Amino acid sequence: MNEEVRMRSLGLSQSEIKSFKNIKVEFNKLTGTIMKKSRADSKRLRCYICNTECSSFCNSHSVPRFCLDNIAIDGRLLYSGNLIDSVMFDKPKGINEAGTFKIICNDCDSKVFKNYENPENYFKEPNDKMLSQMAMKNYLKNISKRELENALYPNIEQLPGEFVEYIHSINELDLKEYVMGFEYSKKATVSKWNDHFYLAYFESLDYVVPIAFQNCASLIADFEGNTINDIYSGSQEYLLSEMHISVLPFKDHSVVLIFIKNEEKRYRTFFRQFKKLTIQEKLKVINYIIFSYSEDVFIYKGLDKEILENQELRKVAQQTNVAEATTPFANSLEEAKRVFDLQNRNSIPNLLDKSYKVR
Repeated sequence: MNEEVRMRSLGLSQSEIKSFKNIKVEFNKLTGTIMKKSRADSKRLRCYICNTECSSFCNSHSVPRFCLDNIAIDGRLLYSGNLIDSVMFDKPKGINEAGTFKIICNDCDSKVFKNYENPENYFKEPNDKMLSQMAMKNYLKNISKRELENALYPNIEQLPGEFVEYIHSINELDLKEYVMGFEYSKKATVSKWNDHFYLAYFESLDYVVPIAFQNCASLIADFEGNTINDIYSGSQEYLLSEMHISVLPFKDHSVVLIFIKNEEKRYRTFFRQFKKLTIQEKLKVINYIIFSYSEDVFIYKGLDKEILENQELRKVAQQTNVAEATTPFANSLEEAKRVFDLQNRNSIPNLLDKSYKVR
């Protein structure tokens, strides 16, 4: 462990949770007011895809709704936020609020994504058009999230102005990259060529996995600690390289896949290493990546309590890449590599394993 750098974790201590419960009602009221104003401040006037003026936006799902239905109980799901020790994330989500965003019109939502949102298309490897539609959804979800955050932080009066400006500057860099990714994917959906994305991994499992996921992650390092993305680069020109991951539970089977833009080169060594692994080890890696890099994993409520309370799984779900350094000369990247080391995949339950299938 690098004593000069500490990676911040999500969640509260038990004493903080106990104290928080005394002000929970007031806090929820304040939070509700702030979020309502922030959503209003960030609301668009036009559909992000077709640019048509729009008064009511579609409640779009990042993970196809029919996949969420397959692991929901009474219309509700757990999500990775429930693994964080916090009274703010102690309730399951309804399907209508699971990974949703509202920046496109109903017409675009029903037409633009019809190839990838057709379950019949997953009995074979998805084509380039389906991958481009998946990527579009990923970027739209992340654009929506960053725009909401940009509206949210100025509305929290307790935050110092310098902090709000710092977060805004980071979010703007993220937004720039997400918008570029979206534009690339949008063009790919209507292109006559099928060479925009590289499907690096596709696995059809003969059981229903208890988790659903679809988003992108910028891996920090490969299996040998070689840098893939320098997430602390101070250069305005440095762009992160994303890897898109989908874990989709269907009625009788599941699909797990990874893809990247065709011109991406940073993952070449990673995929050479990845291909040497057994199927079970590959699933362990993907399971570890989505829990350590994302907060948008949706989970079947029927899992055994001991799995949901597994301390290592909760620890991984609480990881962040926010580094707190005690000296300007500290090597935050090396500490991030240690914390997000893919060799840690054996430390948590592999929820993609058949032993955890939805019964």
